[in-house]
Amino acid sequence: MLTTPITLRRIEALAVFILGIILYHKTGYSWLTFALLFFLPDAGAVGYFKSHKLGSAMYNLTHWIIWPLALGMFGYLTGHDIAKMVAIIWLTHVMFDRMLGWGFKTGGSFYQTGMGQHRDPRQVKKT
Repeated sequence: MLTTPITLRRIEALAVFILGIILYHKTGYSWLTFALLFFLPDAGAVGYFKSHKLGSAMYNLTHWIIWPLALGMFGYLTGHDIAKMVAIIWLTHVMFDRMLGWGFKTGGSFYQTGMGQHRDPRQVKKT
């Protein structure tokens, strides 16, 4: 259904993701840099090696759009191109995750998010 909250959030994320790609293209920044930095926010998941609680907290902090928006605003106000470039890549990554249905982690496991439950590939039966 197109009007469920999760579907609406995914469509919203798709729109911002596309906007981020267009904005990045218009700025003329390096696509190699984009590719190299795109998954960097996922480094926040390293906390899962210690505990689910730490992992979800770190992941959520690196996927909170406040940070790339603040960095982008800083870059815009000061003219720092690197800050603007990183902010666009960061925001685009966060929206990519949300578009795919990955949201803030709820703490139970990596696969439980505010966007719903994902199938843990370790739990899938092999036939």
